[in-house]
Amino acid sequence: MGDENDGVDDEFAATICSGSTYERVRLRRRTYVSQSTITKLGWQSLLLGGLALLLPIYLSFPATATPFIGSPDPAVASPKVLVLGLAGATVVSITAVTLVGATLYRVRNYPLDPAQARTVVDVEEVASALAFGTGGLTIGLTLGYFLLGLSGGPAIERYVSAMDGGNPFAASGLGLSVAEFAVGALLAAVCLLAIRRYLAGRVAELVDE
Repeated sequence: MGDENDGVDDEFAATICSGSTYERVRLRRRTYVSQSTITKLGWQSLLLGGLALLLPIYLSFPATATPFIGSPDPAVASPKVLVLGLAGATVVSITAVTLVGATLYRVRNYPLDPAQARTVVDVEEVASALAFGTGGLTIGLTLGYFLLGLSGGPAIERYVSAMDGGNPFAASGLGLSVAEFAVGALLAAVCLLAIRRYLAGRVAELVDE
């Protein structure tokens, strides 16, 4: 365990001493999401991919849940809780685009001067906080609601009673079905993974200052 920590410390020290200006600024920040942008894009793709699970979960709803959901057909059903999932997917997608843009800027303007490096890291910090704070929370809540539906009618009934009649599976009128949303989230996750792979190659080509 000590050897492993020593290895991490050695890597940190080596980056501080000889790494790029951007890497030195990023590692000195020690923020709660201090991983590389490439790693964070991978996590964001997992968040979007997690929303694709809404389709198989909805298909697995027991028959006792039918009276509480707008339609048992996921190609038709558009429950209110889907609005929450859409909000989460939007936040994660927008912040992913921001991180991609910041990475491309870093690659195309390499080596960055200290002011540029601080600006890029500032943008990445804000985007990361929104992605894994706001976006991650709303996506987690969405999955939680769908798991509630998986528990069956009695569980949904107890929730609706506790919320004074507020049913998260009532029709939303959004015009977006569970199936459409899940497929869209899966495609977005795959696209983000492809972009992440491209950026990983571009970043790897950078030569230390």
